[in-house]
Amino acid sequence: MPPDQPLSLLGSTALAVAACRATESTRIDAWFHDELAQYVLAAAVAPPALSRGLVRWVAVRTRFLDELVNEAVAHGIRQVVIVGAGLDARAYRLALPRDLTVFEVDHEEVISLKQRLLDELELMSSCRRRVVVADLVTDDWLQLLTDTGWTPSQPTVWVAEGLLVYLNHEDRTRLLTQLLAASDMGSVLGATLGTRTDNLAHPLWHPATADPEQWFADCGWQATVQTMAQASAMFGRPLPPPFDTSGKGRLVRGSLAGAR
Repeated sequence: MPPDQPLSLLGSTALAVAACRATESTRIDAWFHDELAQYVLAAAVAPPALSRGLVRWVAVRTRFLDELVNEAVAHGIRQVVIVGAGLDARAYRLALPRDLTVFEVDHEEVISLKQRLLDELELMSSCRRRVVVADLVTDDWLQLLTDTGWTPSQPTVWVAEGLLVYLNHEDRTRLLTQLLAASDMGSVLGATLGTRTDNLAHPLWHPATADPEQWFADCGWQATVQTMAQASAMFGRPLPPPFDTSGKGRLVRGSLAGAR
């Protein structure tokens, strides 16, 4: 069912990403099946126009971050914080343990829409799920997160999917340093980055950081960066031309600098 009120330009990006995940979910060799995303697309009055490149990018980054979360959980981490969560359904898609909590941080309009959709679908998660209504730039969102039950003295999986491109360099740097300061030893970060420095395809995007590994290091994170093409090939689905040489997006796995 479409939202009761039109979403903001920023909020509407969650619908486009959901449509991409729904498209991937219909493949015979789908990397994941997202029931929430499929419901969103089926209910859309005017489905968003999706480029093949965007659908591929969302599929690759979703698979990449799914694996990062699953690996961290297998190593005992029991807190997952998804910043700028949108219509992320990992609390429902992934077979997460009952003693794990997924915290989702986003604006009120997106959180409210998502909860209504979940209620309509009657989806149930195997893990605990908590929501934090906050603006990552203007609110004391870490305090709100703590008030919701997040424990800073325990390691955390931080997920920033499709978020950093919407923050300017100062704000995205502040966010990374906030995450570092809030992280206990053993915490990991999964993030996506844009690559464009000009001719931005969306009015809310900001230019990419030129040297992402150095930038993460300057923020205190030890990061490895993969391109969209590298990750897709690693997952057994090499990208066809011209996407095989595309620099459309980068995928980041971060750990605390100096951690072993």
